[in-house]
Amino acid sequence: VLVLDDVLYTGRTIRAVLNELFDYGRPASVRLAVLVDRGGRELPVQADFAAARVALPVAHSLALARGDSGTFQFQVQDKD
Repeated sequence: VLVLDDVLYTGRTIRAVLNELFDYGRPASVRLAVLVDRGGRELPVQADFAAARVALPVAHSLALARGDSGTFQFQVQDKD
């Protein structure tokens, strides 16, 4: 099974995905691909494939958004 996520940060979203997968049976293998790995894991989860790795302060979030032209881009936002 290949799981694709936009931003890997704490690992909680991937943990929820794995829990759902295991509800249907145990796959032989699970690979994780992410667009951006920003580190800061709370769980022992690691991406097998990452398009980019960035370091951001904890006070910022990284979100994938669609622009007016229809293209996707990442936006750094304050958590305040």
